[in-house]
Amino acid sequence: MSSIHVTTANVAYTRPEYTDLKPRWDLIRDCISGEDAIKEKTTDYLPKPNAEDTSAENDARYEAYVARAVFYNGTARTLNGLVGQVMTEPPAIELPTSIEFLENNIDGSKIQLAQQANMALARVVAYGRAALMVDYPTTNGETTKAQLEQNQIRPNIILVDAWDIINWRMVQVGGVSKLGLVVLSEAYTVNDDGYEEEYDDMWKVLRLDEEGLFVIEEWILDGDSKSLDGTAKEIKKPKYKLRVTVDGEVARYEPTDAAGKRLDYIPFCFIGSVNNNAAPDLPPLYDLAVLNIAHYHNSADYEEACFITGQPTPYFTGLTQDWVKEVFADGKVQLGSRAAVPLPEGASAGLLQATPNGMPFEAMQHKERLMASLGAKLVEQKTVQRTATEATMEGAAETSVLGTIANNVSAAYVTAVGYARRFVESVEDESNDDVVVKLNSNFRSATMTAQERTQLASEWMSGAITDEEMRAGLRRCGVAYMSDEDWADKRETQAMTKGLTSGAALPKDPDAKDETADDESL
Repeated sequence: MSSIHVTTANVAYTRPEYTDLKPRWDLIRDCISGEDAIKEKTTDYLPKPNAEDTSAENDARYEAYVARAVFYNGTARTLNGLVGQVMTEPPAIELPTSIEFLENNIDGSKIQLAQQANMALARVVAYGRAALMVDYPTTNGETTKAQLEQNQIRPNIILVDAWDIINWRMVQVGGVSKLGLVVLSEAYTVNDDGYEEEYDDMWKVLRLDEEGLFVIEEWILDGDSKSLDGTAKEIKKPKYKLRVTVDGEVARYEPTDAAGKRLDYIPFCFIGSVNNNAAPDLPPLYDLAVLNIAHYHNSADYEEACFITGQPTPYFTGLTQDWVKEVFADGKVQLGSRAAVPLPEGASAGLLQATPNGMPFEAMQHKERLMASLGAKLVEQKTVQRTATEATMEGAAETSVLGTIANNVSAAYVTAVGYARRFVESVEDESNDDVVVKLNSNFRSATMTAQERTQLASEWMSGAITDEEMRAGLRRCGVAYMSDEDWADKRETQAMTKGLTSGAALPKDPDAKDETADDESL
């Protein structure tokens, strides 16, 4: 074990890719969080109309300006819709017996594998990046079956957010590029009185040491490098030290596999929107989030205009100066059915107010058009017509991105489950062929009309396509959900108990003898 517990190496270094993408992730995250998160940041997302005016009156007007604005969360609704398309069918999961406990408790906190996969999918759809970290407990020697069954010692698969991965590095080992370093920004508990916890920054380093073996280190800022408020001092080389655990040991671990052998790889899987390499991909929802903020700007302007011009404004014509002095001496006019307003001969009164076809109605229409452009499924612009070719090309583009992400998430879970398995049992074959974690990646339901489904059924009844082909088509359009085997068993049971229902008949077996040719009732 290394005796170096303090270092001036920049453990908290962030890669340029991270620095570039972090503001975009923050924007998307705030949009998904909703109106409270957006309005809490005030001028970050909604500039003051008159920023040069620093008066208290202008500040109060800006507060009202923000309060009246409406943030329609098209980003979150679109994200939910995309994830929902994938999760219309539950993931196919098949795990080896030794690690089948991961299906119902993937991370040690009773989160199911399918539930965590749903969260991972949402992260990648929104931010273009996430990761899975396989957490190996520290053990002495081999892990026993009893320890696993009682959950005393077990591997966990942890979902890691994009903004927590601040640094990474690939290394060449024997002509093969492999992950050699990952640094995660985390927090650790510095004080806990049983009710309140106090936290401070920590950097978890996953790396291959000089011998090419996996080691975990937890670094914190050294006390000599902190200012009085606990933040880092403005010095060129702040110091970092290994955290000391409650047991008095430094937080440096050397995980081993089921046979007690140290690992020669980092059990960490990146997930991207394009591929699963270490380089971060662009966030798929960034453009939508930018448009969502632009819609918020327009909403604030329209609501402000609606408030100002939508208020009824009384007017009087034909008043003389003497009449105003005598009748309206106090400068006030009481309006309403319980008050009379005396006017001189030839004078008139009225109310100025925007008409129903004015700005408020126009603002509503404008918002609806923008919501439709955001891709929100709840608001549709019925007047827009598209050709069949345009609809097919647009749907194919969306499916390709979403389908790629679903496949990337599936592949990452297969790899992570394989890593977890090596802690439980000795595995000679590392292909993971017997591990199945497959998310639905077929999203043709949006392009199959009722007429197309009718044609599909007609082709099936005529014997032009098989049962499996017909069922595959119905699953694509979201009508069928059973497996082919379950459907066949169910159909056979229904046929024996109730007989075939009237209507569509099953395709006939061409080799079967027709014993009912003379039976007109059939």
